[in-house]
Amino acid sequence: MARGAYGERLGRSFNLETPPTLSSKAERGNIVVTELLCEQPDFGFTEPIAAESAYLIGLQMRGIARHELWEDGHSIPVKPISAGTTHLYDLECSPVCYTDQPFHDLFFYIPREALAELGEDGAPSVRDLRWPRGAFLGDEVIRHIGYALLPALDAQQHTNQTFVDHMLLALRSHLVATYGGIQAVKILRSCSGLAPWQEHRTKELMRTRLADGVPLVELARACDLSPSTFVRAFKRSTGMSPHQWLLARRVDRAVELMRDHSRSLADIALACGFADQSHFTRVFTAHMGVRPGVYRVNMPRPRS
Repeated sequence: MARGAYGERLGRSFNLETPPTLSSKAERGNIVVTELLCEQPDFGFTEPIAAESAYLIGLQMRGIARHELWEDGHSIPVKPISAGTTHLYDLECSPVCYTDQPFHDLFFYIPREALAELGEDGAPSVRDLRWPRGAFLGDEVIRHIGYALLPALDAQQHTNQTFVDHMLLALRSHLVATYGGIQAVKILRSCSGLAPWQEHRTKELMRTRLADGVPLVELARACDLSPSTFVRAFKRSTGMSPHQWLLARRVDRAVELMRDHSRSLADIALACGFADQSHFTRVFTAHMGVRPGVYRVNMPRPRS
């Protein structure tokens, strides 16, 4: 059973069962996104969530005209919520919400300890986020991260864990840099690249698990680095993030498989670790300059 306010536990607070959930394991706790969708009117009150040292960052996928919010039993002034806006809920303040309308939200769960973990890489340590009380802000970074994760939430069993790790750890860095109360913090500091043995080991790990992907925490552990330091060092060494490098190798593998004309593009997409054929088409076109179907038509057929 989940201990934090995410997944089934968060779903129970909203009277929803087994909501779609994706997580990334940081050194000091999980960072998790949960999708909550209710099409019924007259929802009412959320169930209280046990207080804990963590935040929920709510991204509104659908606007709500009427709602109320309480923290520590006190009513918080609020306004109608626009789609695409974000609100921060401090779980130490026992938030409770009310609405009589259908809703669709993404909730990002992040413990304070996971925020403070960034301080281990030379950046100032941050445990608390500063947010205007009751405000729903138009944070474009959070909005784009949320929309990027929607297809992965829809296909949880076929999700690339490396991609999920990148998105959720990027969210953490953005929260610390933007709402951590530190002026001119540079979370992404310069660093040296990977040692040759580290680069070889991580590339081999990703090659051998091309379809499923490898969690960033596992890649970092193989190099004896923290995840954030590993990502910066890998990019310094290769010119791309681990996820970008993995996508490029998947495209290479897809080109090999496309020589077998008996295999469909949908089958090749899944065999190479893409969520579906549409995702495969977007990535392949971005890398090769043409759609996979066009590329395949112009490939020479093997001689019989």
